[in-house]
Amino acid sequence: MGIYEVISRLETLRREIRTRNNVLVAIFLVGFIPFFASLFLESGLSQVGPALLFLVLVVIAIAAMLGRKKSKEFKELYKQHFVAAMLGEFFENPQYIWDKGFTSDAVRSFGLSQMGNRFYSEDYISGTYKGIPFEQSDVKIQYHTSSGKSSHTTTYFSGRMFVFHFTGRNVLPVQIFSERLSYRAKPIERFKMNKVNLESVEFNKRFDVKAVNEHDAFYVLTPQMMEKLFDLQSRFGNVALNFSGDRLFLGFNCGMGAFDPDMRRPIDYPTERARMQRDMQVIIDIIEIMELANQNAQ
Repeated sequence: MGIYEVISRLETLRREIRTRNNVLVAIFLVGFIPFFASLFLESGLSQVGPALLFLVLVVIAIAAMLGRKKSKEFKELYKQHFVAAMLGEFFENPQYIWDKGFTSDAVRSFGLSQMGNRFYSEDYISGTYKGIPFEQSDVKIQYHTSSGKSSHTTTYFSGRMFVFHFTGRNVLPVQIFSERLSYRAKPIERFKMNKVNLESVEFNKRFDVKAVNEHDAFYVLTPQMMEKLFDLQSRFGNVALNFSGDRLFLGFNCGMGAFDPDMRRPIDYPTERARMQRDMQVIIDIIEIMELANQNAQ
């Protein structure tokens, strides 16, 4: 299938999916209005409302199940031609699994976020850039509670997580969190970690640092590195980092959606390529900003 046939098929699927979603919303409202009216009216509507709502919910459930096939076809086709096809332009030895990501056990070991009881991850990418092997995935971590008629879901993390492998330094864990980042990972259990204050007053205001060995924290957080972290925070908002051994674990708690299309707009080849390039460029920017390639050269 040529790229123009791909675009045509994607656009057809996109319109069908959006139309289906709009119809489902309309059907839901048709059932919901009589249901709520039945709660306040003493008439035959009070008998019809709940039954109509139940029928509507059944129709929605069936339509949603049937629509999953089109949604999966759309995602698979899009990611194959606008993610997998472009990775080789930026990275060496790229691997991509669009419908899978990091495991919950792996994310727990990163030391970036608390772990809830709901976990989602997709868009796993691995490769090498300037000799630095990396992995990345979209990750969402939530904690859901339910009691009786009420339920509540708290999102602990929603964004991108990265793993960068490099030589030239081997340190015990040093965790660094934006001061405003909530639900950050607790100190790593098998180590005793202490809060570390750096010489920079501004850095201490904007970041919290914990380390097993204070010397490792000062070794990692040079004045140049602190400036780079200011840069990352200004670009991506709340960030979490963990230097451990010969790896850097990094998370941006800025919402999922990397490598996803904008379903509100028609599929346009130059626009989609530019969108994917921006998402891939983030990986390159981190390696460049953190000068990880230079660490290998030391």
